[in-house]
Amino acid sequence: MARPSYLARRAGGRYFLQIRLGKRAAELFQLPLLRVSLRTSDFAEARRRLVDNLGWVLELIEAPDLEAIGTVFDVRLRAYVDRGSPADERLLAERCAFENEVRRYFTRAQERGYAYQKRFPEIPGRWVDFVDQNKAAESSITRLTARRSYEAGRREAREAFNEGWEPAPNKAPALRPETLDPIAMLDRLVQDAVGRRMAQLAPGNLAPVAAPTIVPAETGNPNEPAKSDGSTATTPDRMSILLQEFLRPAGRKRQHTMKGRGEAEAVVQFAIDFLGDPRIDELTEEKWKLLDDALPDIPNRDNIPREFSQTLFQRFKYAETHGWKDLVRVTTTTIQSRYWGGLYKFLDFVIEQKLYAGPRPKFVCIDPENLAPLPRDAFDDTELLQLLQQPLFTGCKNRLHVWQPGGYFVQSHIYWGFLICILTGMRPGEVGQLKCADIRTDGEFYYFDLRPFDARSGRVALKDLRNLKTNAAGRVIPIHPILIELGLLDRMQDLIDKKEERLFPEWEAYIRKDGTVRWSQPLSKSWQYVKKLLKLSRADLTLYSTRHLMADWLDNEAIAQRTRDRILGHANDVRGRYGRKGILDPEIAAKIEALEPAVIKQMRKMLLSAKNRADAGGLTVLKTY
Repeated sequence: MARPSYLARRAGGRYFLQIRLGKRAAELFQLPLLRVSLRTSDFAEARRRLVDNLGWVLELIEAPDLEAIGTVFDVRLRAYVDRGSPADERLLAERCAFENEVRRYFTRAQERGYAYQKRFPEIPGRWVDFVDQNKAAESSITRLTARRSYEAGRREAREAFNEGWEPAPNKAPALRPETLDPIAMLDRLVQDAVGRRMAQLAPGNLAPVAAPTIVPAETGNPNEPAKSDGSTATTPDRMSILLQEFLRPAGRKRQHTMKGRGEAEAVVQFAIDFLGDPRIDELTEEKWKLLDDALPDIPNRDNIPREFSQTLFQRFKYAETHGWKDLVRVTTTTIQSRYWGGLYKFLDFVIEQKLYAGPRPKFVCIDPENLAPLPRDAFDDTELLQLLQQPLFTGCKNRLHVWQPGGYFVQSHIYWGFLICILTGMRPGEVGQLKCADIRTDGEFYYFDLRPFDARSGRVALKDLRNLKTNAAGRVIPIHPILIELGLLDRMQDLIDKKEERLFPEWEAYIRKDGTVRWSQPLSKSWQYVKKLLKLSRADLTLYSTRHLMADWLDNEAIAQRTRDRILGHANDVRGRYGRKGILDPEIAAKIEALEPAVIKQMRKMLLSAKNRADAGGLTVLKTY
């Protein structure tokens, strides 16, 4: 049978629709050929799917420009969404092919600066509904296919049985003695042991006997069997071996996230040291309870000599030996999030690997002497102004000594980090990850786009997502006018001209043992230094107090709770997850940008005074990029 036009097939694989584009369409699509997968290797089915897809494909290649293509997509998306989720694989294949072309259209429109959202404002919402319907249909069809295959196998087995086929009989289990004879059992064990020993003593099997090795208590377990080379043999399913597997880098193997495993290492090692590195199957309810009782007795590092504070178990033993007179207990937050959370993460790993068959223990023990968590508070106006009067903001010694007065104006990553945290409420780790492309505008307002990716351009790989604290941290934040007046947009443009992607290229990330990246360290270290410099002794004043300060300003302006949560990146109830996902309403954005209590007016005067001096030559400008 002749193959229809436009139908092609990969060697030994699936069929696809292929059309050579004319000159105008090739320039528009930036492709000489347009190919659409038909998701089948069956010729008859491929012919049917070719007819299904040919209509909208011809509409696309005949469209003269991006606006006309957008019209095609707008009409088709409305029709697809109104029909609901597809009920069969054939219709799903058509929709998936169409989904791929819509995604490519979004990319081309963005590259060419065509604002399709303004021309077709309903496309983004319909696109999300369309993709969700496809995902739901794909899961449903997959389950249905698996069920059909299972039922077909059952039917064939019944037919074969009716025709005389019988399954192979199972091997009869070994008979167990009805009564236990201890004398007979001992005789068998002795005979087996003697037989193995005689075989070892046979000529040609004799080997020199290795001298016994004494294993120090600090480096091994004296109960372990010795290897032939004299070293200690480690049983594969002891907790120490499982901890190594737990911390092993993921590489390219697909598995659950490694996030948080490095933080769990310390408390799992404590369990190993406290329980004597038992086999995982030896852990009973009583041993888990002993461990639960011991966790609150791990003291803080304060007042413990360095040589006795390297591990949690050393700190535990130091408190047990010397008493609690000068020691401080950890907070309940540390016990619950770090200790219990780390052990739960390790236990979930060994249970998932089917290495532990017992029930997952529950840790509940808290000592009344454990400290309550310390709530953070916002900056007072005097503390905030005291910070902004420092040489970093008014004129410093040089690039390195930014906290010492001098004649240089250095707008470093530390300079911008403090100001962005104060005027936006962003987390320090979020500031360190900012890219030049994250500063956007809708034509009237500038904002930071902290969303993990632009959903209107389609899906992206997990490895390309922004590293956010929570799902709620993906958001857009209006940029306060003070930041723009201080030259943030100029910095962005200079870096773009230099082909630099990051907004703060000098901001170095900290990579932890488990491979996770932390971006807050440079700003956190600077805060610890300046807090001592300014003698700010208030215990509830931290770098995160900048977020509480922004929350306080928003509350004073009576900003809606949903808007407040989205600006600060707080998790909220289910109602907060619905609604427009793009830039805030212009009226709300204008109200937020107009935030200017008395302390911000003083901030503006101080910061712009130094900036104006630098522009006039009174301070020498030093760039850090």
